[in-house]
Amino acid sequence: MKETLFCRILKYALCAAFVVGLVLTVTLPFMLDTYARIIHGATSLSAGYRAFILPFLMVVAVPCLWAVLEMVLMLRSVPTGPFVVRNVHALYRLGIVFFVLAAAFIVKCFLFLTFLTLFCVLMFIGGGLFAFTLAALIRQAIVFREENDLTI
Repeated sequence: MKETLFCRILKYALCAAFVVGLVLTVTLPFMLDTYARIIHGATSLSAGYRAFILPFLMVVAVPCLWAVLEMVLMLRSVPTGPFVVRNVHALYRLGIVFFVLAAAFIVKCFLFLTFLTLFCVLMFIGGGLFAFTLAALIRQAIVFREENDLTI
């Protein structure tokens, strides 16, 4: 089966997002100083805030990069057939990653409560539930496909 234009565009967009995310993660300490200088007009962030926000952003960035990489690997299976066990496991891992991210943002709620933080918690919980639901659906599709292959 030939890969559609939409899948190719999506794969390139995810690859670009992974590369940009990797560059931003590596340059994060320098980006924070630039952010403080441009947005807040300060020479640097306060020591307490920087001591929290830099590790927090690193803890959040790594699972996000992993999630994007999982999606890229899942898209590789589209031309040959997406209903494979590897995609089910990838979706379960994505669900776990989303719940880990939700937990990180819940911890952040106790230290720096903002509306956006609460919104992120809800979105990551929703994303995790969606990934688990999609994994269950694909697992069932694999079972149906295997049963149909046996009846023919």
